[in-house]
Amino acid sequence: MFRALLSLALASFALLASAARYPSYGTLQTINSSGVLNVMINNTYSSVNLFDLHIQSDLANLIETLQANDTDIRVAVFSSANKDSFLAHININYFLPGYGASLTFNFLMACDMRFASTSPSVILSQLETSLGTNPGAAGAMYLSHLIGRGRTFEYVLSSYDVDTVTAERIGWINTAFATSSELHTYVQGLAARIALFPAAGIAGMKQEINAVNRPPREVSCRIRRT
Repeated sequence: MFRALLSLALASFALLASAARYPSYGTLQTINSSGVLNVMINNTYSSVNLFDLHIQSDLANLIETLQANDTDIRVAVFSSANKDSFLAHININYFLPGYGASLTFNFLMACDMRFASTSPSVILSQLETSLGTNPGAAGAMYLSHLIGRGRTFEYVLSSYDVDTVTAERIGWINTAFATSSELHTYVQGLAARIALFPAAGIAGMKQEINAVNRPPREVSCRIRRT
C-alpha cells in the first residue's frame, strides 16, 4: 500500500489529488530497484517543470497503481530531469474561473522527508497568499509542524523566497548538501537502508508519526477560496 511508503524529495519538491486517468506516466520516469522506487519528474510540456495537469494526472495514476497493488516498494524518491528547475509553482490559470482550487497541491510538503542542495538556484516558497488564496491540500498545516506557528505565518503571509541553508536551519528541509553528488549519494543510501526493513514496520511507524503531526484527510483536503 502506498500509505506504507516513505517519500523523499530530492532538490526541492511530493504527491497529490485526483485527475483524469492516463494510460502511462508521460511526465514521470520510474525505476524500481530493491524496494526503492525512483521517480524522475520530466514535464516536457514545460521548460520549467511546471506543475500542471500532465504532472498531476501522472502522479495520481502512479499513486493509484501503488495503492492498488501489493508491491515490494518501501520508499519513493522523487527527483527532477530538469537541471534548472525541480518543479515550478502551479499553473496560475488554475486560479481563474473554470478551474478548481483543489488542483493546488503542495508537492514538497506532502513528502515525509525533504533534501536539497545549497545551490542559489534552489528556492522554496509558499506564495499562495500573494495570489489571494491559501496553500491547498494542507501545505501550511504541514509546514507549521516543521517550522512552528510563528515562522509559518512569517513565510506564508509574506510569500518570501527561502534559500536551502535557511530552510535547513529552521526545519523546512532535513538537510542541505554542498553538492548535488553528495545530495544524491546520501538520499539513495538512506532510501536503500530503509527499504531493507519489513513493510509492516515502516507502515506502522509512519502511521504513528502521522497521527500526531498531520491533519485529518477531511481537513487537509478542504479548500477555501477567497
